[in-house]
Amino acid sequence: MSREVDKLPTPTVIRRKKVIVASASRSGTLGLYEAMKILGYRPYHLFETVTVHGETHLKIFKEALIAQFNYFSGIRRLRKPDVEKWLADYDAIVEVPSYLGMDMIDAYAEDPDVKFILTERDPKKWALSFNNTCYNVAKMATTFPLNILKYFQADLYQFLEVNKLVYQAFANGTMPGDPDNEDSLCDYYSSYIKRVKSTIPADRLCLIRLEDGIDWDTICPFLEVPVPKENYPDRNQPARFEALIGTFLQPRILTAMLRCGALVLTVLGAGGWVTFNYGPSVLP
Repeated sequence: MSREVDKLPTPTVIRRKKVIVASASRSGTLGLYEAMKILGYRPYHLFETVTVHGETHLKIFKEALIAQFNYFSGIRRLRKPDVEKWLADYDAIVEVPSYLGMDMIDAYAEDPDVKFILTERDPKKWALSFNNTCYNVAKMATTFPLNILKYFQADLYQFLEVNKLVYQAFANGTMPGDPDNEDSLCDYYSSYIKRVKSTIPADRLCLIRLEDGIDWDTICPFLEVPVPKENYPDRNQPARFEALIGTFLQPRILTAMLRCGALVLTVLGAGGWVTFNYGPSVLP
């Protein structure tokens, strides 16, 4: 079965990966993504997926999620050559591995030159944050009016479907308010963190507790790069997340509304034309 990643052109140059931020979403990853840029890396984060590459990368990501969590999908999982093709222009990967099990972690753990950063936080606090952000986006996919409008704008559709798949996988099919929801999220998160810790050699892993904070002094010595003059990126992640989501959604929702409205007007116009020419009896 041909996959979305197989449709990408073969890159002429593939940047060697230097840093993998293995942290899960809602644990300082947006700040680390911005920090990597300040330090001179070219990092890939879901922000790049959504705002830079759009539908093409969203389709690849969605397909990778299905392959990872649906064993009967018939879709081959991404292997290192696939990731290298997909992310050829980047030398740092942020957050993406946490969505795709341990395959990407295992692949780059074999390269002694790749360094890993892992932030962890209290699992219950992580679950609460995840429900307050990812779930709020995921439920848009099945809630009026976006459950209809998403079909009128490709980026919007793929974005909502990706968030829905991520939430279903992490929460094991539960929803906020379900008796097992918090435990399911905590179990997934704790299991993932434990596996990363046991896989990456200690001398190549910078382990950070989010409650202790992240700053330049935490990551720069590990990466062997000088501390920049700029301040470490803003830590108010929930507010920034909401702002970024709003910036992405607003123009796409507007486009979807215009297309939906045009279709409705076309249908109404066609119905009016038929009625005018043939009488109301021909309409159901």
